[in-house]
Amino acid sequence: MATKKGLILTAIILGLVTAASFLIWLLPQYENSGTLISDYRSEIDSIKERHEVIINETNDEWKNMLAGSLSPDDFITRAQTSSSQVDSLLSEIIESRAPQEWHESYLNYGQALKKYNDYLTETIVIANKVKDNVSINDLQDELQKLDSVKKESESYAIKANEAKP
Repeated sequence: MATKKGLILTAIILGLVTAASFLIWLLPQYENSGTLISDYRSEIDSIKERHEVIINETNDEWKNMLAGSLSPDDFITRAQTSSSQVDSLLSEIIESRAPQEWHESYLNYGQALKKYNDYLTETIVIANKVKDNVSINDLQDELQKLDSVKKESESYAIKANEAKP
């Protein structure tokens, strides 16, 4: 039969091992797994080009949905995919750790990407309404808001371009 002293010692050891395991698990890991960027101009230009491809594809799909040649469900699926792609671009902006002279440009382009994601969210909302048989003519307020969000995204992109050193 185990002694009281042995049980207490075993409980303490188990407690310490458990506490150490949780401590290691909870401590943040500072891995510098990002890629090293040496040409910040070409990096932001690359992000901008990929964003423009997403914009062009979304515009085409939006027009097709409004014309009735693309179902709202298909548009929603594609808009959600585009949103994920924009999130990836935004992650690249954030993880770039741009130096001070590029900070404003990267910050503004990050805002452009965020606003474009807001635009995509609004298109999904409108597509859901179209899916529920709401007429496009009845959605004029939403379409105006959509246009406003898109213009805001474009203005941030212009500011980012103007802020390049």
